[in-house]
Amino acid sequence: MILLLAVALITLDFNNFGPLETIQVGAREVLSPIRSGAERVASPVTGLWNGATDYDELEAENDVLRAEIDRLRGQLVRDGIDRGDYEALLENFGLEGTQPYPLLLAKVRTGEVGNFSSTVIEIDKGSSDGVQTDMAVVTAAGLVGRVEQADRTSATVLLVSDPNFVIGAEVAGEVGLARGVGSNTIVRITEGLSGRAVIEDGAPVTTTRSERSLFPPNIVIGTVSAADVSIDQDQTEVEVLLSADPTDLRFVNVVLVEPGADIGEDGSVEDAG
Repeated sequence: MILLLAVALITLDFNNFGPLETIQVGAREVLSPIRSGAERVASPVTGLWNGATDYDELEAENDVLRAEIDRLRGQLVRDGIDRGDYEALLENFGLEGTQPYPLLLAKVRTGEVGNFSSTVIEIDKGSSDGVQTDMAVVTAAGLVGRVEQADRTSATVLLVSDPNFVIGAEVAGEVGLARGVGSNTIVRITEGLSGRAVIEDGAPVTTTRSERSLFPPNIVIGTVSAADVSIDQDQTEVEVLLSADPTDLRFVNVVLVEPGADIGEDGSVEDAG
């Protein structure tokens, strides 16, 4: 009976039977407030469920983002350090193409280095690499010091700023002795320049071919920042602004030329003996 009634109702509905359509409309009108109320009652529950689900997803996404931010922050720090080393290496590799002398790249060791003063550094190359006492030590900017002592795997370097640092220097065609004065920015030529020397501010100062220099010639030391003639007009003293900064060294190059070696006009090196 139920099956026959259902079939009959479906048939009447398909045939747009008027009385049945009226009943359907009335039923919808009666049930509409009940359905709307049910939706309003269920809506907070549904929203709470969706909110809880979305909150968990947001928390998971935030955890991922925080981890990524931490990773990137650490990467920036590492990149900053590596970038500095990379730029220092590029600077020193570029030097190899401009110098006629063989160079040995060495890394400056940081941290505690025994009882050394602030004008002494240690490098990670030594006698087993060809390093000898009194060899010149340079960067792309110019002279920074000389090898003071060489062990098998390391060496100490006396910087140009040390008062014990003395080197033959050439300026305006004359040769004098340049000395460190404890400053990181200047050295002074206090001997050897005649009172008649014409020396202008900004004139280049380099190592010399003279026997007064242990180093090979034409290594840049700096530029003249001041020149004073002595009271008796006997000699000229010159203040030299250093080209290289001896306080910020990551890498240096040891000039692998035996101290006192004869240097040909073409830059060829002959042994000192």
